[in-house]
Amino acid sequence: MIEFEDFSKNYSKKSIISKSNFKLKSNNISFLMGPNGSGKTTLIKCMLGMEYYNGKIVFDGNDIDKVRDNCLVIWDDCPFYTNLSGLENLMILGEGKKSREQIKEVAVNYLDNDLLRKKVNTYSYGQKKKLALLLVEVLEPDYLFMDEISNGLDYEMMRTLTKKIKKWAEKMSILVTGHQFSFYNEIVDSLLVFKDKQIIISNENFNKSNKSLEDIYDEQTY
Repeated sequence: MIEFEDFSKNYSKKSIISKSNFKLKSNNISFLMGPNGSGKTTLIKCMLGMEYYNGKIVFDGNDIDKVRDNCLVIWDDCPFYTNLSGLENLMILGEGKKSREQIKEVAVNYLDNDLLRKKVNTYSYGQKKKLALLLVEVLEPDYLFMDEISNGLDYEMMRTLTKKIKKWAEKMSILVTGHQFSFYNEIVDSLLVFKDKQIIISNENFNKSNKSLEDIYDEQTY
């Protein structure tokens, strides 16, 4: 469980996120809803200690420095060593987690061998996104944060990813953000929304409700 206690974020005198108290359940897929610029990506950066914030963020009783190696973020624009091959990136970023043969065995479920041997600077946006998803399989983090994960993926890969995220949630605490609601509708367990700059829990059992993310977004009158 990830707990936020009196959490807030300001830039100079401008309030981005007002004081909020909420929790992200373990083995759960939480979705954070809000328009562009509301602070979704900023929240993830605060969780990783990349930006200063007020309040506390606690990961199963620990601060970020004690669990950092068990966290993974997949950003919309995935950073890689672009002059190295896809496989070389996986070996470096996944050092000590799996053997070369184990990584190759997992990798071919996402990208073919020829592409894995090519430099990442030749990859399309969607291919880089698949390479980033591979890191989840290689690193097997306890805490997984995904920002606009469905962007750049074809329909077949999105269908596969739906099943994989549900499987990952059996062992991981997952936070996702995005705007392609038709994709997220199928995987979300708990829903959090921005309301008057606060982050509040809108529905702890969204997966059992009859509403769609589209309906709720419209109700928030963003």
